[in-house]
Amino acid sequence: MRVQKGYQKNICRRFLSGMAFLFLFFLMGTGISHAEGRWEQEGQSWYYYSSDNKESYTGWVQSSTDGRWYFCLNSKMQTGWVSWNGKWYFLNSDGAMAEKQYVGNFYLGEDGAALISAETPDQRKTSENGSLLRKGKPMQELNEKTAKYISVLMEHPDAKAFFDSPNQLSLEEGNGYPFVIFKKMSLYDRKSGELLYAGDAAFHKNAVIEYNNGSEKKMISVMDLMMIRGVAGERVFIDPAGYITYVAGGVE
Repeated sequence: MRVQKGYQKNICRRFLSGMAFLFLFFLMGTGISHAEGRWEQEGQSWYYYSSDNKESYTGWVQSSTDGRWYFCLNSKMQTGWVSWNGKWYFLNSDGAMAEKQYVGNFYLGEDGAALISAETPDQRKTSENGSLLRKGKPMQELNEKTAKYISVLMEHPDAKAFFDSPNQLSLEEGNGYPFVIFKKMSLYDRKSGELLYAGDAAFHKNAVIEYNNGSEKKMISVMDLMMIRGVAGERVFIDPAGYITYVAGGVE
């Protein structure tokens, strides 16, 4: 039986499309959802629920309209850097996963993950934490003592934080990339209240902190922490090198 060329092309396209999805499924790991759930806007945030009874969901969601990928933590759509299955991804302000581009000192590959110990398309090399190399050393790197909170936040991404102010701040240069060391940050388990970490915190020089003093909500810088008694944050966001980029839900 003779098969028309148009039909052959259609079958080929479907096969390749299916293989592409399976490849992404393998890259993302478990936690992929599609049209069986639903999105709901609550305040200024978007939430994805996998069932009618608003069952909490953590993982990736692919848009049925444009094919873009979104990540939810306890159903809430995330933005900024997220860690998943040992890889780092960056989510744009609209929640969509970024790919094939630089974000700061990191490059995101075709699957959206930051390149680790690899070479970028423009022949620049990345370090073990994903940061670009400069003169053979990572542009962003924390010492072992300070870096301890990275694993804590990767294991407890929704940990609550307290920044004990006024406190000592010091501007560090690293490998030509400035950042601010703050003493001290405490991280607590959201459910049990257990203390998970107490020690230094490394902030991007231009990091932003949500701050609500009871009468107004505003965005402040890490330097502004010196003028406040203390700030409790609902969540701390870090990049792959562990530098704090954003603190959400900060209250005095």
